[in-house]
Amino acid sequence: MKRLCAIIITASFLLSPFDGVLAAPFNPNFIISDTELEDSDSLSQDAIQRFLEQKGSFLADFTEVVNGTRKNASQIIFEESQLYRVSPKVILAMLQKEQSLITSASPSQDQLNWATGFGICDSCSKNDPTLAPFRGFYNQVSLFAEKVRVNYLRDLKSLGKTLTGWGPSRAKTTLDGYEVTPANNATAVLYTYNPWRGSDAGIGANFNFWRIWQRYFVRDYPDGTLLQGEGEAGVWLLQNGKRRPFLTRTALYSRYHPDRIIPVSKNELEKYEIGAPIKFANYSLLRSPKGTVYLLVDDTIRGIASREVFRTIGFNPEEVVQVTEDDLALYAKGENITLASAYPTGALLQDKKTGAVFWVQDGEKQGIIDRTILANNFKNVRPSPVHSDELVKYPYIGRLKLADGTTITSPESSAVYVISDGLRRPVISGEAFEKLGFNWDDVVEVPQSVVDLHPLGDPLDLIVTYGEGEILGEN
Repeated sequence: MKRLCAIIITASFLLSPFDGVLAAPFNPNFIISDTELEDSDSLSQDAIQRFLEQKGSFLADFTEVVNGTRKNASQIIFEESQLYRVSPKVILAMLQKEQSLITSASPSQDQLNWATGFGICDSCSKNDPTLAPFRGFYNQVSLFAEKVRVNYLRDLKSLGKTLTGWGPSRAKTTLDGYEVTPANNATAVLYTYNPWRGSDAGIGANFNFWRIWQRYFVRDYPDGTLLQGEGEAGVWLLQNGKRRPFLTRTALYSRYHPDRIIPVSKNELEKYEIGAPIKFANYSLLRSPKGTVYLLVDDTIRGIASREVFRTIGFNPEEVVQVTEDDLALYAKGENITLASAYPTGALLQDKKTGAVFWVQDGEKQGIIDRTILANNFKNVRPSPVHSDELVKYPYIGRLKLADGTTITSPESSAVYVISDGLRRPVISGEAFEKLGFNWDDVVEVPQSVVDLHPLGDPLDLIVTYGEGEILGEN
């Protein structure tokens, strides 16, 4: 969102560290979060069914008789996840990891009989009569979910470790020779169920589970979204597919309203590469070591041509911040601000005669066709009335769009859209909207003419955002 003036607060508050440039690789000590493991409401039965259908899975049409009632796979997965308060996503990932049942169009009966790998081991014979109670799709799903809740999580919460000694902050060696120290209960659960790490150079065991989870269940958020990791103070802006950390609250609040921040899991956050940090408030005045004063506008710094320009435009010397060359190197350099630069920080101007409102910046104007754009992009800012002769000076470059991250609908349609990179991306379902962290109370109703300002983009859907591509099931 554009603001009319810089917000200068002397006490900057550090929001998040900036200590890397790449997204985190596989971390054997943290595979999924505790919330992700226990979120039994993460997918509805309908969403599970759609997931299976979109993957072309045999399970989409598979049914099995359970206690005299025929049930389909999605119903079995959903009901057992609810009964034992285990995420259906974890069950789906385990079905793929163990027997490739998500991607397989024609699995063998053996794959279905041992769907989650429950009760079998490298030295076990599947023909052993003592394993018969474990055989069958329903039994496999139910026993896996029961084991996670009734045994592993109970022991972890009461004893701090599982029966085989896996627990948070407890170093233990996997069966393939790696030392692992689980960071949380969820990771300890996965190693208890399958004590193999797998190499990050290939596929196997818990590494494979992590790859499946990343591929299927780490959500994609549109550019312009503000994300915050669980339990962390830092806030990130998604831009060009990267996450950019806000290093101070002033940098955040000068651009966005904090109500737009969406809490996400560590896995979802670390999916994105780290981009350049956002340290200074928008429209800050930055003085280089050489003495040049720049105006920061979004991601561009513009040199102020002279002291006369500085005084004439009305900048305040007390607001100038001394910075380093490294600070300046994070920004692109724009055209210098001269006496001919009208409203370098932007201004809302209203024609006294017609009442039309324009956003004017750098000697160019954009029309604002509806009050909803004014209210959303410039909260609590009143346009300055000017004569028509003043507005005629500035060339017209088109209509102003809604700020990225805005969620909108129209009285002429029930469709809901998220604005991203100037496009309107339709939300396919209410479930997808909520699971992506958006709030229905934040949806702005705008005229259809405002909706139509934004070209149609790709849909946002909880299922279609999951990545494609086959991952072979391996223990």
